[in-house]
Amino acid sequence: MLTHLSRLSLRTSLPLLLGLFALLFTLLQTTLYLPRSIDKELHAWRSHTNQLLVLLQSTLSDHLRHGRQAELEAALADFASLQGIRWAMVADPQLRVLATTRLGLGPRQLGITAEQVQAQLTSGHPTWLERAGQHYLAILPLDQARQPSGESGEALLVDLDLSPLLSRTRLDAWLYLGQILALLLLLGLLLNHLYHHLIVRRLAHIDRATRRFAADQQPQSAAVDGHDEIGQLAETVSQMMGQLHERRQALQDSAQLMRELFDSSPVGMLVLDGKRRAQQVNPAAAALFGCAPEDLLGRRPRERLLKGDALKRLLRAPANTPVELSGLYQGRELPLEVTWTPFTRDGARHYLLLLRDIGERLQAEQRLRFLAHFDPLTHLANRHGLIQHLERLLAANAPLSLLFLDIDHFKRINDTLGHEVGDRLLVEIARRLTRLAPKQVLVARFGGDEFLLLLEERSAGQARKLAETLLQGFKAPLQIGQYECFVTPSIGIAGFDGQGSASELLKQADLALHAAKDAGRNRLAVYSHPLGEAAEHRLQLEQELRHALDQREFVLHYQAQVDEQGRPQVMEALLRWQSPSRGLVLPGEFIPVLEETGMIIETTRWVFREACRQARRWAEQGHPLRIAVNLSPLDFRQADLAGSLLGILAEEQLPPGLLELEITESALLDAGQEVQRALARLKAAGLPLLLDDFGTGYASLTYLQQFPFDGIKIDRQFVAGLPESEHSVALVRGILTMARHLGLHVVAEGVSNERQAAFLRRNSCPSLQGYYYCRPQTAAAIERGWSQDAPRSLLPQDH
Repeated sequence: MLTHLSRLSLRTSLPLLLGLFALLFTLLQTTLYLPRSIDKELHAWRSHTNQLLVLLQSTLSDHLRHGRQAELEAALADFASLQGIRWAMVADPQLRVLATTRLGLGPRQLGITAEQVQAQLTSGHPTWLERAGQHYLAILPLDQARQPSGESGEALLVDLDLSPLLSRTRLDAWLYLGQILALLLLLGLLLNHLYHHLIVRRLAHIDRATRRFAADQQPQSAAVDGHDEIGQLAETVSQMMGQLHERRQALQDSAQLMRELFDSSPVGMLVLDGKRRAQQVNPAAAALFGCAPEDLLGRRPRERLLKGDALKRLLRAPANTPVELSGLYQGRELPLEVTWTPFTRDGARHYLLLLRDIGERLQAEQRLRFLAHFDPLTHLANRHGLIQHLERLLAANAPLSLLFLDIDHFKRINDTLGHEVGDRLLVEIARRLTRLAPKQVLVARFGGDEFLLLLEERSAGQARKLAETLLQGFKAPLQIGQYECFVTPSIGIAGFDGQGSASELLKQADLALHAAKDAGRNRLAVYSHPLGEAAEHRLQLEQELRHALDQREFVLHYQAQVDEQGRPQVMEALLRWQSPSRGLVLPGEFIPVLEETGMIIETTRWVFREACRQARRWAEQGHPLRIAVNLSPLDFRQADLAGSLLGILAEEQLPPGLLELEITESALLDAGQEVQRALARLKAAGLPLLLDDFGTGYASLTYLQQFPFDGIKIDRQFVAGLPESEHSVALVRGILTMARHLGLHVVAEGVSNERQAAFLRRNSCPSLQGYYYCRPQTAAAIERGWSQDAPRSLLPQDH
């Protein structure tokens, strides 16, 4: 159907659709609505009549019981006056009329027997008997209470005629249908008018505009008002026509632009025809050959290339692949990079040639090759160049030696005089090294302030002699502008013994260099197998420590700090390593490695957490001893030391008073605001702070003024000389006197005999610590002593 409608015009299709809709609506009304309306009206009237009959039943029964004949007949007359009721009567069981609204009614006129009436009364409710047409006989029992059991009494009979009601219902339905059809007709006329005005006419405008645009390719306005879909369609069509016009114009402009770009491009361009003759030449291509574009038109490019087969070699290469050729420019050779691209024009094959002058690029590549193998600052060989040369010599199994040289404290020169002076100093150092070294020696800058000298065909003795010459040669200062710079080198020497790679030889020289630095700088050191073994041992120890940290192999031992009577006041937590292969390792062997690798930060957090747990356990056992934890200088380099420790304290739910922190003087070197804020925050949280190793150097008194310490620990080297050494006696007495005036608690560590302990007690030292009282023990060993009811004092031990 939709296919047939689409063949019609819009002006015809809409009225046709409206007529079909009206016809369909009429059929639905006559087949569905009219029967349903009649049934609905009949059902409603019967329900209403049943209700009236039930009410009349009660009234008539009451009149019968009291013998009120007049009232009985009046009630029947009132009921019979209702619409649709032809007559009503009251009859006894033998169907004799007791009261009626129509005279002359009897059993014969009713067309029903007494037995039939009695059969309908058994239900006790109104019974409807359908008669001819739309006539019904309603039968209802009256006053059954007066009859003997099982017998029927009087009955109410009502004759009903529903034909007028149904006729009126049909009439109303047809009137309703007529009104609807009339309304649909009016609506159809209105819709047809609107349809023509809003759709047909506006689409015709769009059609005319598109036809005009197709004819002259000029954008046309659809001239359609409104913002609905058709208005949007008209706007879209207008935009489309405008865009098509703009694109056509853009294509024309693009062609013009391409011609202009071809002529103004800095890259030389030639368009060749199938015979390899130039059809188009831009000025840049003509400039490359030093002629006018007209001189190249109609000619073959091979006339301007140095080699006669250059064009054939170019076209044998894959398309768009650069080929380096040589051109002729005013009698001299010009390096060119040429690429070709085939294309089709007017069905004929053509070629586009791009020509570039690569003279500057070749110079840049030479510069890059220089930078790849030489240091741009000193013009010495760089790391890459030296390693390449070294690998060639090793591959030839040639004897050689390496001198690895590092300038001592060079960073201070950069920090004080600036990097510009530092760079100039590096240049002068390179010149001095080149002057002092034999000509056959390769001098290279390895990076930063590190230099490396490669000695071919030289023995270890000759390498050592050259290193001594360099040490001697750097005693004279270097003049950098107005600055006189004194620099000293540290030198590591390694020799090739026929085994090992370049990286291994460099590693050996580096180990020797570190040995020279560790020995005091400004000296040389020769690589030996013990150095390599020490490095291997150091690497193995580092790996084992990482494993120990992951596998929780660290343990804590505790050493008491006692008062004058030997009663423990504080337990200092001391880290030990229970290695599966090494046994119990003391901190002096592994703490430096933890600090160098940075693992000390994680280790300190573990020690602090274990100390918290142990302090809580002892407090729960009735021994509330404070535990002292040492902090490493590296711990202060983490972002938030105070926050980390206080977080652990909160997680373990330990009062801050059961822990104290010991900070060494070295941790406070170059301490900035962050260290001060961290210590102040820890002190504010309730953690006592003690300055460890007091008096060993640096600026101890300044630290007591700057930082909120609660106490100090006298270093064991001062205690060791008591009481024989006058210097130790004077220093310790001075520290104790100063601490009393400043209100600081004092702990003397390293007490190893009775003489030291007696001196400290006489001078009122509050706390003592050392092997004289006890050695470090595990927590389990300390708790066993408590379980044996040992006194809360530590007696001196034999040692």
